[in-house]
Amino acid sequence: MGDYHFQYLQQYLHNVNLRKKVKELLKEKTEIQQKLEILERDDNHSLEERKKRLRSLASEVQRNFECPLTKCNKKYGSEGSLNQHIKLKHPELVNKT
Repeated sequence: MGDYHFQYLQQYLHNVNLRKKVKELLKEKTEIQQKLEILERDDNHSLEERKKRLRSLASEVQRNFECPLTKCNKKYGSEGSLNQHIKLKHPELVNKT
């Protein structure tokens, strides 16, 4: 009977320790979830802020880059935009060079 009682006490103490660990882990899980929610909220705000860009109005852009074809009267505000126009609208010019 003594051996049975000893095993019962061991199991009881083991269960008490496991319950403590489970409570600690649940508390830690809750804290981590709260931190994650805060980080996601902050990250969403920063993503929204990154998406917003101040752009110049079309009327404000100085168009100094002209298409080299005389029949095409297009002008662009940057060399990159002009190059993109040439690639898309005048591929024969790209193939020459």
